[in-house]
Amino acid sequence: MASTWIWRGSYDRLEQISSTGKQVHTSGERNGQPLSARPWTAVDPGDAVLAWSDMRPIDSVRFAGAWILNVNGSLAARMDGEEKRRIWVRAGLSGGSPLESERLYRVSIVHLEPVEMVRIDVSGRGQLNELEGAIGSGSLSADRSIGRLPEDPALRRVARTAAQALYALGLDIGEAEVALGGDGRTAVRAAWPKLRDTRLEAVSLRRFAAWHAAAGAETADRRLLIGADPEFVLVTPAGKVAAASRFFGAGVGGAAGADAVLVGRRLLYPVAELRPEPAEDPATLAANVRRLLLRAADRIRDPALRWAAGAMPVPGLALGGHIHLSGAPLTSRLLRLLDSYAAFPLALVEDPAGRARRPRYGTLGDFRQQPHGGFEYRTLPSWLISPAAAKAVFALALLCAREAMTLPYIPALDERYVSAYYAGDRSELAGCLNGVASSLASAPSYPALAPYIEPLLEAARRGTAWDERTDIRVKWRIPHQ
Repeated sequence: MASTWIWRGSYDRLEQISSTGKQVHTSGERNGQPLSARPWTAVDPGDAVLAWSDMRPIDSVRFAGAWILNVNGSLAARMDGEEKRRIWVRAGLSGGSPLESERLYRVSIVHLEPVEMVRIDVSGRGQLNELEGAIGSGSLSADRSIGRLPEDPALRRVARTAAQALYALGLDIGEAEVALGGDGRTAVRAAWPKLRDTRLEAVSLRRFAAWHAAAGAETADRRLLIGADPEFVLVTPAGKVAAASRFFGAGVGGAAGADAVLVGRRLLYPVAELRPEPAEDPATLAANVRRLLLRAADRIRDPALRWAAGAMPVPGLALGGHIHLSGAPLTSRLLRLLDSYAAFPLALVEDPAGRARRPRYGTLGDFRQQPHGGFEYRTLPSWLISPAAAKAVFALALLCAREAMTLPYIPALDERYVSAYYAGDRSELAGCLNGVASSLASAPSYPALAPYIEPLLEAARRGTAWDERTDIRVKWRIPHQ
């Protein structure tokens, strides 16, 4: 059974927390002298290590094979406010016009989940706990709702912004101060890689330990499914958008429909969205996507329209290719693997115009929980550009989910590659490609998925970019009217 370990660099000690939330034993060394009990190698593959050190980088070799949380804690602790703000502006979490009538909240986050939200005054003193009673000594159940948010929509945005602010710094645990404007907009003001309330920290870590142990035990028995809801747009010969609602109806449910976009105060439905049946393998899901494209062709009978996909085939209109996963625990590690192994390779082959999609869309680690119990990874552009791109994305997402605790290389935790992703710097981002390919090749799941993944990696190596001016029906073999 997977364990959760706590390592605090100031004491050079390792504490194991069992699934019941009790400390089992300590091991390691203090001042160069070994402690009794098990050695450092007691950390096994699949264990979660919460490695908190403000003083020095974590020695990841010591925890080889384990999931290290807050691995960038020492880096974040040394960052000044301006450097953090630059990272948040890049991710769309700060900047813009000043907020009016703003309120300030301090939010404590433990692995994507808000565990405390306190409204504070200008002096930094707490005034009101918006999550009062949500976390307590009895909250140790393994039925952990990751990303559980307040009921108030504005406070939900505050909590999400806090989690995103820590994620952007490479953190999994910490606190963030988030401003909420009178118009509902949020902006990050500050963040730290730890919780100041030690009791809340201890209770939250015990809850995490219980969830981690239960998730590890249940994963082997779950059926892993992948789904999607990719978008495409209909373009006239004059380059204008033909509203998808003309053919599907506004907000129509089912397998295909028109997706809403807020333009000013008007809710428009210009984008077509497919909702294929989920599947267990890339080929089946791609076949389900093609089946829906054929059904869409029965409704869209205007031969003059071009079907376009990608990141931004029409200036100002961003498209998404969201991926749904069920049967795999939602973890910050899995999100960073999806960033590293799906978002980065796609960014290397997308049309250069796709850079304009970020940061409003395409933010790294963007996710949403789904009623079916799984989650939606929302970072990717519309891979409907071709069946090959679609199958590569499906295969990479499946491999990340299957190998979430074994893939050793996570370039999404490296600032130079994250910066290159947001800047659209292909040359710099390509520096992680060999590491990605090597890590993939070492995964047990890779041989079966390699035929789908290799074409994308090869295109990225060649510097080939997809062409968003093409009609996607050609490569999907959808008959033209």
